[in-house]
Amino acid sequence: MAAPPPALSWALPLLAALAGAAGPQSFELPGATIDNIEVSGGAVLVAGGSCLYELRPELRPRRRVVPAAGQGCGEPPGMRSNLLLYYEEAGGVGVLLTGWTQDGGACQVWEQPSYRQRLNQSEVVSCLPDGSTAGVVFQQAGAWYLAVAATYSTSADTNHLHCEPSKSDKETVITVRSMVNLKSEEDLGIIKRREEPLHFVDALQWRDHLFFPYYTLKARLSNNTEPPSMAVLRQLDPSYAGLTLEGHVYLDCGCRSLIISSSLVRQGEQGWWVGVFRHSHNAKAWNSTAVCIFGMEEMKEQACASPHFNMNGKSCEAPSIKKLPTLIHSGLVAVYGTVVLNHIVLFLGTDDGQLLKAILNEDMKSNCPEVLYEIEEETSIFPKLRLDPVDNNYIYLSSANKVRRIPVANCGRFASEQECLSAKDPYCGWCSFKRRHYEKVIVQCRGLAEKQKVQEQFGGLSSSRSITVLKLLEYHTNISVEKDDCNATASKGITTVQKTEHISIQSIEPLWISTLGKSEITVKGENFTRASGIKLILTGITGCKPDVIKVRNVLNDTQMTFALPPTRKEAKSICIQADGKKCSPPMTLHYVSLPSCSRITPNTSWISGGRKITTTGRNFNVVDSVIISDDQRSNLTVSRCPGNASEYHYLTPSLSHATEGKIVDMMLKVDTTFIPCVKLHYHPDPVFINYQLHTELDPDLELKIYKENDNLNISKTEVEVYLSYTTGAQTKKIWFSVQNITKKPDRSTILCKFKREGTDKIDFSTVKVFVKLGNFEHEVKPTSSHIYLYVLILLPIVVGVIIVAFIVTRYKSKELTRKQSQQLELLEYEIRKEIREGGFASIFSEEMPQETIGEPFYLLVTTLNQRINKGPVDAITCKALYTLNEDWLLWQVSEFKTVMVNIIFEKIPENESGDACQTIQVNVLDCDTIGQAKEKSLQAFFNKNGFLYGLQLDEIGLELVSEEQQRELLDIDGSSEVMEDGIRKLNTIGHYEITNGATIKVFKKKANTRSDVDYSDEHCHLILPDSEANKDVKGAGHKGKQKFKVKEMYLTKLLSTKVAIHSVVEKLFRSIWSLPNNKAPVAIKYFFDFLDAQAESKKITDPDVVHIWKTNSLPLRFWVNILKNPQFVFDIKKTSHIDGCLSVIAQAFMDAFSLAEQTLGKEAPTNKLLYAKDIPLYKKEVKAYYKAIRDLPPLTTAEVEEFLAQESKKHENEFNEKVALFEIYKYIVKYYDEIVSKLERERGFEEVQKQLQQVKALFDERKKCKWY
Repeated sequence: MAAPPPALSWALPLLAALAGAAGPQSFELPGATIDNIEVSGGAVLVAGGSCLYELRPELRPRRRVVPAAGQGCGEPPGMRSNLLLYYEEAGGVGVLLTGWTQDGGACQVWEQPSYRQRLNQSEVVSCLPDGSTAGVVFQQAGAWYLAVAATYSTSADTNHLHCEPSKSDKETVITVRSMVNLKSEEDLGIIKRREEPLHFVDALQWRDHLFFPYYTLKARLSNNTEPPSMAVLRQLDPSYAGLTLEGHVYLDCGCRSLIISSSLVRQGEQGWWVGVFRHSHNAKAWNSTAVCIFGMEEMKEQACASPHFNMNGKSCEAPSIKKLPTLIHSGLVAVYGTVVLNHIVLFLGTDDGQLLKAILNEDMKSNCPEVLYEIEEETSIFPKLRLDPVDNNYIYLSSANKVRRIPVANCGRFASEQECLSAKDPYCGWCSFKRRHYEKVIVQCRGLAEKQKVQEQFGGLSSSRSITVLKLLEYHTNISVEKDDCNATASKGITTVQKTEHISIQSIEPLWISTLGKSEITVKGENFTRASGIKLILTGITGCKPDVIKVRNVLNDTQMTFALPPTRKEAKSICIQADGKKCSPPMTLHYVSLPSCSRITPNTSWISGGRKITTTGRNFNVVDSVIISDDQRSNLTVSRCPGNASEYHYLTPSLSHATEGKIVDMMLKVDTTFIPCVKLHYHPDPVFINYQLHTELDPDLELKIYKENDNLNISKTEVEVYLSYTTGAQTKKIWFSVQNITKKPDRSTILCKFKREGTDKIDFSTVKVFVKLGNFEHEVKPTSSHIYLYVLILLPIVVGVIIVAFIVTRYKSKELTRKQSQQLELLEYEIRKEIREGGFASIFSEEMPQETIGEPFYLLVTTLNQRINKGPVDAITCKALYTLNEDWLLWQVSEFKTVMVNIIFEKIPENESGDACQTIQVNVLDCDTIGQAKEKSLQAFFNKNGFLYGLQLDEIGLELVSEEQQRELLDIDGSSEVMEDGIRKLNTIGHYEITNGATIKVFKKKANTRSDVDYSDEHCHLILPDSEANKDVKGAGHKGKQKFKVKEMYLTKLLSTKVAIHSVVEKLFRSIWSLPNNKAPVAIKYFFDFLDAQAESKKITDPDVVHIWKTNSLPLRFWVNILKNPQFVFDIKKTSHIDGCLSVIAQAFMDAFSLAEQTLGKEAPTNKLLYAKDIPLYKKEVKAYYKAIRDLPPLTTAEVEEFLAQESKKHENEFNEKVALFEIYKYIVKYYDEIVSKLERERGFEEVQKQLQQVKALFDERKKCKWY
């Protein structure tokens, strides 16, 4: 690359500084936490929840691989990624392998960069929510294989997770699978565990061996002392694909039983495994975690038979490799190791959001790790750290749902050559020519005053020149690492008293301080005045120089104080040394970041103070006090109440100098530092108006205190109320219990009660009532007696005025009513006359439904039918899952599935137009009875052919056709389930285990037996006999009626149907109250104009009256009747269920025309609640409809006459039903007795006979009328 022009060389450091000042590049995973991260070629892969993203190296999204757009990463809940591997095949073809907890632990193979999916195999990785999975892809014998170790099962019950492996795979832990099909094979290698479930942390390949670090699940118990292990697998032969288990070795890292993170470091021919180990106890101590390094060859050589696996390896005692910790820290959770210029560099993540960098010398000892980056939110680091695949000067740091790109070195912190070289950071060097640091990529400083040709690199620009490179200083450390005693109890920050010859330490307070240090901590113990040379030794992470602090003040023989210096965030060990002897047993001292506030509740106080405030945030356990500072710069210290690290409780101080409200600053005092927190609003003290004491409920006392409304939002728990009274020379107090505080527009009321006990009498003339709010205490005055005096004087006057006004108003009201009654009677007579003479009723009934709403109304009825039949329908009660009416809701069934069956219809004589044999695919439900399946089959035949099959429902039977047998399907047979009290459950499609693709034949029954008998007493279907709904139905007068006790539980089910048909309903409604082409039907326009004219002539100015007239004349008396009775318009059969649904829709239609405002509560009917949000919009549209008709130009006489002539001509050739009926009536009268006798002999004509009698009676009655 060409060198930069000299004119630009000065800008390079500036550009680098500006890039760093902007903060690290980052990417946030939407809706889920990060589960996995991996680098591949020139990309970064991030997985979390159900999502997989490919990012550019600078963390800009390149593509979302899975799932498709629209689904959130948190869906479905509980899903996560537990395997993410990348490798390159021959020809540079990139292959990505992803594992997920769904589908029993599915694994997918993708080709990069197109992301074409090669394979999707289930049951490869662990599907348990907290189950472990570790895998490595390796090449052997020219083919690629996946070795995967996973926790497929645990001792816990996981059936509810639908994640239980087969019995043969229950103990499987490690499998080797071909990348061709990802199936486990015995020849490749299947390793099973013995008893205890295992948790695998990582999978590594070193030469011809595979390594799997793991620990047993029981190791998570605090009393477990078994160290973790490394399983070692060996390739059988280079030409053979199989692997065999050589065994395992125990990994002893200071008796820590868990492995948290893992990394493989390759240094020439040597390989090192770096692991983060942790104690199993939950308490965070200075030595909770440690880094230990093990040689790969050493582990390979010492591996032998394992007690954890079923194997036939060489027998030996369980080997254990012990290593002294390279690093000890309180909260390590991640590690990544690499080699830079022959130095091993470890990048470490902590549980409080720090990224550390440690450099090891030749003896594997660490320097004092540097803090590269700190996450402000202090979220824990994800266990996997990865270097940038393009630029190794950056590392990816993942935490929660965010991944950040962090520089691996902070060379800008070195101000001098000596400081830079003494740090021995292989990523940094010093340029003597320019007298500044630079980030090294290729070379290392060598030799004393040795001139070399080196290459400087700054952000991709390079230049070559001769410079002087100084020799690096040697790094020495005097800090030794003590061995852990596995039998000793792990330090938890509290230690027992250990007496020595001179002093003993009992406690150190506080043990939580901020990174600013502490000006004074107190040590309690014994014999302090007899000792000399007392020191406090503060030791942090390994490699850092301990702080040795002399005693500040020996107060007495049992107490002394020290001052602690500022330092970085971590937990340190602290011990006391005296007289040059051994240090006391260490305790844990926690250095934490400065406290911060996130929320305050409540955020107001009264001026007198004393209100309890709760502030939430973090690290409040290091706060010394809370300071309230106002604009007059007066600082007030508040008293603290018991709390914890995340909540701080205190009482607000009094602002005695304030006369009105003000806003003050709340600050946290940590040692001598003040940290801004939040704003607190002070308002004037509450004003109490008076009180009322009710004594008529003796022995109970009820006290009502009235106060002015304010912005304090006082709760009943903050108010204390007491009453004092005098008895003799003694003053007594009664403390009331505050029941509630109710707020009204003008004032608030505090209701208090007290139940008296004993026989003490209260002299109410001496009573005083007091209210106490924190520091504010106030005597409330009783209701003034002067008010009652005024009331007594004014009451007779007010009563007299009311009586006179009432008499006058009543008289005028009667007169007005009489006049309006006369006008309305006249109006009603004229309207009736106009309707009768004009024949508008007949015009409405013949023209409107067919021409206006025919199509949308028919669509609504058919949609309702389809919706009802789409879900389960109880054959006994006719209730359905999908309905609009709560009385017909089948809430007992929510799970069902559709079954597609092939129905064979044979040719029958009754159906001459049918084919010889027809096969139709019919969708039925697994919960459908056989009778319901018949109905759907006949309906499917009609839908396909346009004509009926030719046989009635009770004339056909169904027969299941299979290779083994042919079986008749019946609602009731010998296999029917018998319930309680001998009630038999109807057979269903699921009862006969009929699956998709089954063949069923329709045949004609030999004996015509009815199948739709009334089963209500002897049988059941979906509603079981022990349910409350079934008991209610048996006592009901008709099927399907039930009142639910809790309507809210079922409103959601009703809403699903309402949403499904909502567009059809709105189309129907708007076809009624819309004006096509801005033109109203002549009949409606004429009639509405007539009503408007009548109102005007009668001087009725209230528009609501005219609205009601129009509504009663057309929508309510005509349209509602049509909406509830589709059989009036169409040749269809209206079922009871359809009638119930149409009633709900008709009610919504009526509400749209109503002027009354409805207030709906919990007790409101569900049919009102379903359309509650739609009715206001409908009302606006109805008013607009009425207004549009009124705004149209009035009709002329010629237009009306032309309309009537057209209507007459339209019907002149139609069949005259009235004349025909009258002719038929003549024959009914003549042969009435013979017809009735014939009907009585035939069965099934009872209803026809009844209708005949009604027709004859109707005609007989009309013959009596003069106009007939």
